[in-house]
Amino acid sequence: MTTGYEHPTLKMYVTAEQRDRAENWLQEAYADGRVEPREFDYRMGQVLGAVTRKDLNEAFYGLVPVAATSQALGIHPAYQPLVRPELRQQAGRGVAAAAHFSVFFVWLLGPGLVYAASPAGSYARREAAKAFNFQVISTVLILGDMLLGAVTGADAFGWIFGAMVVSWFVLTVVGGAKALQGENWKNPVSRVDRLKLLAE
Repeated sequence: MTTGYEHPTLKMYVTAEQRDRAENWLQEAYADGRVEPREFDYRMGQVLGAVTRKDLNEAFYGLVPVAATSQALGIHPAYQPLVRPELRQQAGRGVAAAAHFSVFFVWLLGPGLVYAASPAGSYARREAAKAFNFQVISTVLILGDMLLGAVTGADAFGWIFGAMVVSWFVLTVVGGAKALQGENWKNPVSRVDRLKLLAE
């Protein structure tokens, strides 16, 4: 930080979220071998005892290079989010919804790619798993109905097929809409389905 002048934000109190990010950063640095055990204990003590942003910044002096823009704003990159939490949350909901709606264009490939690309435990990953599992069971049921209809020749399977396709479409749209709203909606088909290829 620059000497002689302190940005007003340095006097702001440390939030619980900032402290958590600082702790996580130090723990990752320790796990990667970038921080020795004694230094880790000392810096972690500074993080836990920090009251203001200036106090929290001191826990990272000499450890993390601080860009001039961050210095001017009194912000340390080790505990500041790259994206505002509300924007990150909106982005997560958008990706989650895309996992559901993508099946109309690329079927299982859409939710499968979102699942693979999303961090473990994230909202987008959970919703992608839900979308993938629902599409698998829907496909199995619809193909099974078509096969039975072809074998038996019964008209009833034609009616069942139509109802299943409409239900599939409606439930897929509802799943995407609920994901866009950030809700933890449970698909009624998935509730009774034990076939879950991806962990939700």
